[in-house]
Amino acid sequence: MDVNYTRLTDTISSHEGKAYITIDGQNRELFEVSAITAQIELIVQERRLLGHRMTQHKVVGATGTGSMTMYFMNSQMLNQAIKFLKSGQYRGIKLQIKNDDPASTVGKQEVVLLNVILNTIPVAILDDSSDDPITFDTDFTFDNIENLESFKLPENYR
Repeated sequence: MDVNYTRLTDTISSHEGKAYITIDGQNRELFEVSAITAQIELIVQERRLLGHRMTQHKVVGATGTGSMTMYFMNSQMLNQAIKFLKSGQYRGIKLQIKNDDPASTVGKQEVVLLNVILNTIPVAILDDSSDDPITFDTDFTFDNIENLESFKLPENYR
């Protein structure tokens, strides 16, 4: 029997991990996050050059985007938006996200997203048709990324 196969125990549970936020130099756990995803979208130039019948492709840049669902229970981002409206100054936030499932042999991955700008900042939410906690969704952009720690190969592949 082949020992090199994907083991369910090595997949990463989406419940295992933490996120941290830095606003105006203050770092704290992003306790109000319910779900978060971030990705890098490559900007690809496409051109068919003389003498070549196939279209060629070249990566010429990238865009950092993401989305998150948050519980409506913190006014820090609203205060930052109000500060921008009054002064014209907006300093992006920093998000640090760690996937860390202790059941997996791949270890953890930890990244820092820099100059994060939320597209939507809630001001007030009321809803008499729901008994669920108040949540909101927002997309965001980021300008740079640092990789603090990467996943390893699963134990049975090393």
